[in-house]
Amino acid sequence: MTMRYDVTVIGAGFAGSLLARLLALRGRAVLLVERDVHPRFSLGESSTPLAALSLERLSARYQQPDLRALAAHGRWRRELPGLRCGLKRGFTFYRHRPGEPFPTTQTHEARMLVSASPDAEVADCQWLRADVDTHMVQRARAAGADYRDRFEVVGVEPAGERLRLRGRYGGEDVEIDAGFLVDASGAGEVLARAFGVEHEASEPDFSSRLLYGHFEGVRPFAEVAAGDGATLPTGPYPDDWAAVHHLLDEGWMYALRFDDGLVSAGLLIDDAAVASGASAGGGDPELRWRAVLSRYPTLESAFAGARPLPPGIRATGRLQRRRRTAVGERWAMLPQTFAFFDPLFSTGLAWSLLGVERLATVLETGRPTSQSLREYDALLRAEADQQQALLAAAYAARLDFRVFRDVSFLYFACASFEELRQRLLDGADAVDTIRAIGRARFGRVARLSRRWRHELDRVVRSGAGPGSRDRGRRFR
Repeated sequence: MTMRYDVTVIGAGFAGSLLARLLALRGRAVLLVERDVHPRFSLGESSTPLAALSLERLSARYQQPDLRALAAHGRWRRELPGLRCGLKRGFTFYRHRPGEPFPTTQTHEARMLVSASPDAEVADCQWLRADVDTHMVQRARAAGADYRDRFEVVGVEPAGERLRLRGRYGGEDVEIDAGFLVDASGAGEVLARAFGVEHEASEPDFSSRLLYGHFEGVRPFAEVAAGDGATLPTGPYPDDWAAVHHLLDEGWMYALRFDDGLVSAGLLIDDAAVASGASAGGGDPELRWRAVLSRYPTLESAFAGARPLPPGIRATGRLQRRRRTAVGERWAMLPQTFAFFDPLFSTGLAWSLLGVERLATVLETGRPTSQSLREYDALLRAEADQQQALLAAAYAARLDFRVFRDVSFLYFACASFEELRQRLLDGADAVDTIRAIGRARFGRVARLSRRWRHELDRVVRSGAGPGSRDRGRRFR
């Protein structure tokens, strides 16, 4: 059986499904394939103001009001009540020390709150991806995209001026004749494997692995810390209605609270900590989870009555990956397929949505030019450089909260400036062409990347500041 499409998208997460939907709305013949079946668990749950701006632009450009609803907590709750979400007012950071209750006092030496919105109405959201991704697939199908789940990609090869995708579907061998392929498979890296795209030669300066799950019965950390004697002066928002980051000697933990009380939590284990003996590297994920939390009394208390939902706590291999290119002849990768480093600072959703904007723009009218694909690739590589430099410095700096705070301020200042620039200067039509998001700004993006590398390297080399309890710790 052979099927012919203008564009085939591999992977029906939110980004792949959204791209398929937008192209179908423009009259393209689109196939969306997924190896799994929805609803399903997926990581990447914490949105940001830049992600909200992207959703609002897409909503206006393609006349899709549900995308605008996803951009703000108040609108989401009113207009999409069947999709579960969580209120995210900002970014909360805590620095923990092994064997000690959480220590914050009036001087905030171990606590930082970064507000991202003035109130709950316009705040960002935590996305329950099982709900959101299912919604996106349904909307893609309603727009006219052909959808096949439980689809196994067997191989991809050139076929004249097109590409041939071979797969297994419904117990049969199938062939897809595609004018263009988009890889939205994330860590599946389907096209990189099919075409032998090598990994980037320069490795990130850090390496981490993830233990993760969804939990019921997790107590708000601020409530537990206050009960242990910590002084938590009132901040710009309640501490737990945020992307909560717990900085540990072993790595760091995120906790994302949903409106119904569910908590998505993940423990990022720094491989350097495993090598130094500060953390156990292998074994049962739940035992490893408990072993780390047992070293931090207040954090352990917050999870004392928690129950992981089936299938329990899971583990990944090394998270960091990056390919040398994101494009080829008649194919392209979405950002999170091209590269992934770490969920610190919640950059994933915004980067994915920006990739959707760019590819939708160049694919909606026909086959993209070689120039537009080169520009897309150059932007992704520059943005990957920025993330890699930022995250490497943040991993090293987490051992000294004062240095980590400075690194974080650099990121949040840049992100806030970009948000204001888009809102005040670009307006709703910021994505008319690939050049509008691409070449015209690429010089600034590249210069910013180089400045970040220089400044972050300088901060990390400087070590801990005077008076820090972490002074003298060794930075990699």
